[in-house]
Amino acid sequence: MLKKKTSVLLVALLIIMQGIYGFGFLMPAKAATISSNIIDSVAMSVYDSSDHVVTENVYEQGSKVQLDYFWSLPNSHGYHNGDIFTFTLPQQFLLFNDLSGPLQFEDEDVGAFSVNKNNHQVTMTFNNYIESHDNVKGILTFKTQFDTQKITGSTTQIIKMPIRSGEQIFTLSFKPSVTSTIGKSGVPQGFNAKNIDWTVDVNKALNSVQNAVVTDPIPAGLDVPVTVAVYSLDMNLNGTAVQGALVDVSKYSVSTTGNILKVSFTDSPIQSAYRIQYKTPITDLDKASFENTATFEGSNKAPVNATATVTVQHGTALDKASTGYSSSTQTIDWAIKYNYNKKSIAQAAAFLTDLFNDSEELVAGSIHVYPVTQNSSGVESLSSELPGAQYTVSTATGTNQSGFKLQFNNPISSAYKITYQTKAIQRVIDNATITNNVTSGSGNSDTATQGMNQVVIVKNVGAINYNAKTVEWNIAVNGDSQTMNSVVITDVFPNKGLHLIPVSLTVKEGATPMSPTDYTVDDSAVDQGFQIIFNKPLSGPVNISYTTEFNNDWISPVGSTTNFINNAKIDWIDSSLNAQTKTITSTFTPRNEVKNNGFKNGSYNASTKQLTWTIGVNYNSKTLAVAKVEDVLESGQQLVANSLVLYNMTLPANGNPSQGTVVDSADYTYTVESGNKLVVTFVQPISSPYYIVFKTSLDSKLIGDKVNNTARLFDGSAPVSGNLTASVAIPKGGEYVNKNGVQDGDKINWTIDINRGQSTVADAKIVDTPTENQLLLPGSFHLFATTVAANGDVTKGAELTKGTDYTVAIITDDDGKQTFELNFLHEISTAYVLEYQSLIVAGDKETVSNKVSFSGNNVTSVTKDTTKSIVVGVSSGSGTGSGIRGSLTVKKVDSADSGIRLSGATFDLYRKSGSTRSLISTLTTDATGTVVFKKLLAGDYVVKETAAPSGYTLDASEHLVAVNSTAGITLNVSNTKVAGPVTPPATPPVTPPVTPPVTPPVTPSPSPDPGSGSGPDPNPTPSPSATPSPTPSPSTTPSPTPTASPSAKPSPTPDDRTTDKDTPIDGKIEVPKGAIPSIGKPPEHGKATIDPDGSWTYKPDQGYIGKDTITIVIKDPDGNETETFIDINVQDIPLGTLTANGIPGQTLPKTGETSHLYVEIAGLALILAGVMLRKRVWKKK
Repeated sequence: MLKKKTSVLLVALLIIMQGIYGFGFLMPAKAATISSNIIDSVAMSVYDSSDHVVTENVYEQGSKVQLDYFWSLPNSHGYHNGDIFTFTLPQQFLLFNDLSGPLQFEDEDVGAFSVNKNNHQVTMTFNNYIESHDNVKGILTFKTQFDTQKITGSTTQIIKMPIRSGEQIFTLSFKPSVTSTIGKSGVPQGFNAKNIDWTVDVNKALNSVQNAVVTDPIPAGLDVPVTVAVYSLDMNLNGTAVQGALVDVSKYSVSTTGNILKVSFTDSPIQSAYRIQYKTPITDLDKASFENTATFEGSNKAPVNATATVTVQHGTALDKASTGYSSSTQTIDWAIKYNYNKKSIAQAAAFLTDLFNDSEELVAGSIHVYPVTQNSSGVESLSSELPGAQYTVSTATGTNQSGFKLQFNNPISSAYKITYQTKAIQRVIDNATITNNVTSGSGNSDTATQGMNQVVIVKNVGAINYNAKTVEWNIAVNGDSQTMNSVVITDVFPNKGLHLIPVSLTVKEGATPMSPTDYTVDDSAVDQGFQIIFNKPLSGPVNISYTTEFNNDWISPVGSTTNFINNAKIDWIDSSLNAQTKTITSTFTPRNEVKNNGFKNGSYNASTKQLTWTIGVNYNSKTLAVAKVEDVLESGQQLVANSLVLYNMTLPANGNPSQGTVVDSADYTYTVESGNKLVVTFVQPISSPYYIVFKTSLDSKLIGDKVNNTARLFDGSAPVSGNLTASVAIPKGGEYVNKNGVQDGDKINWTIDINRGQSTVADAKIVDTPTENQLLLPGSFHLFATTVAANGDVTKGAELTKGTDYTVAIITDDDGKQTFELNFLHEISTAYVLEYQSLIVAGDKETVSNKVSFSGNNVTSVTKDTTKSIVVGVSSGSGTGSGIRGSLTVKKVDSADSGIRLSGATFDLYRKSGSTRSLISTLTTDATGTVVFKKLLAGDYVVKETAAPSGYTLDASEHLVAVNSTAGITLNVSNTKVAGPVTPPATPPVTPPVTPPVTPPVTPSPSPDPGSGSGPDPNPTPSPSATPSPTPSPSTTPSPTPTASPSAKPSPTPDDRTTDKDTPIDGKIEVPKGAIPSIGKPPEHGKATIDPDGSWTYKPDQGYIGKDTITIVIKDPDGNETETFIDINVQDIPLGTLTANGIPGQTLPKTGETSHLYVEIAGLALILAGVMLRKRVWKKK
């Protein structure tokens, strides 16, 4: 009974354990993150613009940098396949693109690395190599540059990099952005300065200078400095500087021998910037500016100079100016500034002589003298007037001059201002200029002038009324209030364009109307002018105003002027009984609308491609019997049907017209005559102004950058207006292509704006030729429709369909040079946006450019082109290449006979960049079964067949190719013929083949593989030497006789093999006589070996699942190499592992799979033992 219970318990326990393992309660292990820092040290090399290593310790901003990260794994580390280590590149280094590549140790791949350009994170992923090897180490190399956007502020920068032992600190010095390594400036000490403070900054470029010396010759007018101070100078990257601490005097020496300041630095070399400050006394107070040049040099540095000019603001010794003028009294105010430089002047020399035109006289009692004080900026303040006892005034004369002399009675050392007045001795009838000169006892002099205007008679234009066509005039008489007898004023219209309105004439004395009995008016000829005779003497100002009509039709001779001229003359007898006369002229210049009798303007709506024209006609309200307007529509404009409308014009007094009411369409007609001339005809005579508004369209035309139009108004056949011209600018008119590009990592995003001017073009085509340092990406081309706003702004719209709306083809010539051609399949008449990408295969700082041309047809052919260039930045790291251009030749052969070359196979070539792939080319094999991909930058590529040759099966495998030299690489890709149904032979074969219709037949071998049958063998053990039994007809069912009938199976693809996880696989490749095989590119996830006879073995890394690739290179006796790619699929052996949602999978483990099989076998053995034991017990009973 006890045995029975024990047996049951054992069975239950085993069932529970099976359940635990079967349902996957034990979770699979995951890749671990290595937490310990495996970076031992970092080396940094900085390069100049010629790619030479910089040996100095001060670097140019933005220099190229190579970072070498030395890493190692400790022995007995316990890390496993798939474990990762991450660290961050400092942000001070600029990355243009993502990076990736292998981790290598002694030419063995121990994993891979990748770098994210956005966050600078480096990820190192190790493979199973590290589980079985000690002393694993390597170097990660990054080629980058200093990021000037992140490195700012001080020229001294600290970059910290975490390593195994703590932090590695780089203290870097950068050259600031300065135009010169020396700078000089000077500042005077205020107004009327006695000293100048000088500053000299040296070695701002932070060079290493041996035996550094600064010399500064002191110019004439300055004395040598008494003291000199030297400060350290902290430079910022942007070139600004901050003064630092005072430098100890033991660090330099100073000498001033021969008026040359010399500062010698005792430290050698100097590598920092310094500021030298000193003060020079001014010995020549009359000198206005001082120029000073300092020189900085060393035994290893050529002299460099810096010059500064300092202007000293001294007060003037003597200055003269006019400060006021009154035309009514003909009086001038004058001012003299004397000794503003505050020199000490002896009494004998302290005088001024002032002379002016002898037509002037000094106004008695007008001389005043004021002492002056000045602040630090030179602004003056007048003190109380100097008493008359302090100076003496006497008369002075000169040639045609009169004036005075002012003598100070005591020595002076202060500044003074002298003011006085002069007035005209005789009446000013003609405008004149008065010149005034002053001379000091010290020999200084100055001159000032003042204009004097006659006010006997002055005339000007008053208010204008464009609606009434009138203009007001004003005449001012006797503005200086002199006695005038027998005054006669004659006003004349010399060009007949004016007519006096008699009732508008008024005469006033001051503001009071003059009595009509005091003057007589003759206005009998209003088209010529008028005359006023005064019946009494005038002793004060008189103002005359009147209004005239204006009309350019009255101007005579016709066309002699477009302005309206008015002359006025005054005759009188002066107080000395002398007859006097004076004539003046005034001109009224009207608006251009008056001169042209109209106007024209226009606007453009890019959304509708329509222009709106506005013509203002008959602005001057002429009376026209047969009025018509002619307007030739240029640039192929077409009048928009029913768009022409006529409006009455509203014209206010200020002349600014506006649209009024709509004119009845019965009052006018319009047609478009030959020559595309628009003619608008008024049905009835007109005598008022009008607006003509209409629209024209540029649809279906080639559209230029502007449209000109000229209209003209006629009365019958006689023109009655000027040329009414307008020009309208067309946004983007005449533009057919515009190109822009921006770098995005290892690609350039290109944008081509097409036909933004919206011309109508048939057979439109874009041809784009990129430089050879980029590769066009075929799958990146996208063409978009657009929406065009009224102002011409273009907005990208929906994407168009390739093949329906357009075609695009990339053409590669024999030299590998690419172009692409985009053809529109329909006529275009609006704007489009093309976007595409190119892969950068340029070196760092290379220029990448594209030339794009547009062609098409309308009335004429159109060809336009433009070019866009971009300087690219390229970052690289271990495992990537730059500058290498290689080629790849793909040969397509028959799998059964490699001598048969297959045409018509299409291959896509992808470039791998990290985890992404970019399609860069698609080619089809020619008659020789060959395609050649040229000018490939170093890196990893994938070749994939997308279309098989006719009659052959598609090779679905992907072939990995590494380009790492300029030598050509050859890839052989084979295809198997497609087999059709097999017709049974007339004579039965030795063994009737079991042939499914879709499977090619295989002739059975004398010793068939017992596992090759498609169905169960009736014999428990296959016959070692089976004799086939002939049958009259083939059968799809195996014969029941004891004869092994192997099923037919397809020929395996030699380039695509499959093995289980942790299970080696082998094969053999044909090796021609005398050739030597070798492993080319080792697999990334396993080990591969090959024997001289071509037998190869691949062993996957422990636990690895996925696709791996090995390449085998066969070198013939002539040195030619052929490279064969073998893709190996390493598949998992199902363990009942968890699915994505955590539920155990339902696949069964395979034999030999790593699992808990030993537990299961032990359990089954115990169960079997229990059953046998139970059976024996039953037998005993």
